[in-house]
Amino acid sequence: MTSKRFKIGTLLLTILLLYMVFMPAVSAMPGTQKNQTEEVGFFSGTEMPEELKKNIVQVDPYTFVFKGKVDDKKKFVAAWNEYEAKAKNKGITLQYVTREDSGSASATRNLLGSYIEGQSYFHGARTDYVISQEFIGDGNTKGYWWGLNPYYADLITLASSVKLTGISVSISVPAGIGFSTSGDTATYSGTWSDAWSAQHYYSNLDGTGLSIFDEDQNDAETFRFSGTDYTLYTHVDLDA
Repeated sequence: MTSKRFKIGTLLLTILLLYMVFMPAVSAMPGTQKNQTEEVGFFSGTEMPEELKKNIVQVDPYTFVFKGKVDDKKKFVAAWNEYEAKAKNKGITLQYVTREDSGSASATRNLLGSYIEGQSYFHGARTDYVISQEFIGDGNTKGYWWGLNPYYADLITLASSVKLTGISVSISVPAGIGFSTSGDTATYSGTWSDAWSAQHYYSNLDGTGLSIFDEDQNDAETFRFSGTDYTLYTHVDLDA
């Protein structure tokens, strides 16, 4: 009888220890431990300086097109980057983060006495749960025409693809972000006329799966002048 009680007690203790080990991970199922702003758009809550407002068209909460004539394009972009940095400080906070990484890429091409430039930025955090993984990502795609004659590109097109490679991976994005999703891939494309820069941002891209091996962002920045298109390609691989 005593031996039987001892075995039962040992079994209960083992179950309790297993519960204590696995309970934090089980309770932190995907989507339940995010602490992030409820505001819409990457720049929500960050006041844009008047000089930027006068020369930039905000197409939606995630897309900005530079259409104003400014004295110095480089100086103007530096002011924009300072504004962007203030917004980025808000960031996204995840508990139980297993791995966090970011990367950037750029490409240029000499053209019409100046040059075009494409830039990509990709950041994400991956969290491991007991039987699944979750990836929360943000990033941007930017295209610049630095010339003065002509001052504007006839058209600027930004195209972006974010792919999460793994097992049974699916991606979801916030409403209004401009991306469409299909399985493990999210894609975006936008075109604007008579501009010297276009920039598209995204945040809270949410991928879940049994396992996530790799995260890639592939972008194309296309500029049209007098009926001819010139395309740059930029790529960021967070698990490279």
